[in-house]
Amino acid sequence: MTTIDTVKVATNRIASAVIAEKLDYDGTGNVFETDQTITDTATLTIDVTCNVPNVVPSRFEITEVKYWMNQTAAVTYRLYLLEGPTADNTAQASDVVFDSGAAQADSTEYIYREGHTGSWAGLTTVDGTLPVIVDLHTPGKLYYMLDWSGAPGDTPGYIKIRGRLLK
Repeated sequence: MTTIDTVKVATNRIASAVIAEKLDYDGTGNVFETDQTITDTATLTIDVTCNVPNVVPSRFEITEVKYWMNQTAAVTYRLYLLEGPTADNTAQASDVVFDSGAAQADSTEYIYREGHTGSWAGLTTVDGTLPVIVDLHTPGKLYYMLDWSGAPGDTPGYIKIRGRLLK
C-alpha cells in the first residue's frame, strides 16, 4: 500500500465516522432514570449521526462504547444497546448489540474499545466485545435500556458511541 493509499483509507474512515451521544450532566433531563429489563420493549433512543452529507446511518460498526452514570441512590445498573424495539423476547435478544453486564457501579466511567484493554482508578476498559455490526430498524435511532437494581434517583451521566459507517 502506498502512502497515498494509506491517506485515502484514513480519510475514508474519518469521513465515515458515526457518532451517537446521550448526555445529561446534571441529572435534570431525566433521560437515564427509566428502568427497563430485557423483557420490556425498548422505548429510549439515541440519535445516530455521521459526517457524510445527507446520510442517516442505518448500518454501521460500533468501535467504542463509553458510559458513566452517577445515580443518587446506591444501586447498580446494566446497559443494553439494541438495533430496534421488539416486544418478543427471542427477537429482542437478537437485537441486542451491546450488553454491559450486570452490576455496573456509579461514578465509574466504562469504556469498551476495539483493540484496547486496561484499567485504572475510576475507569474500566474492556477488550473483546467490539467491533460489532449494527443494522438499525429505524435509520438514525439506536435504542438503549437501563436495567436498574432499584430506583436510581436523579442520574447525571452519558452514553457515547463511536463507529464507522458501512454501506
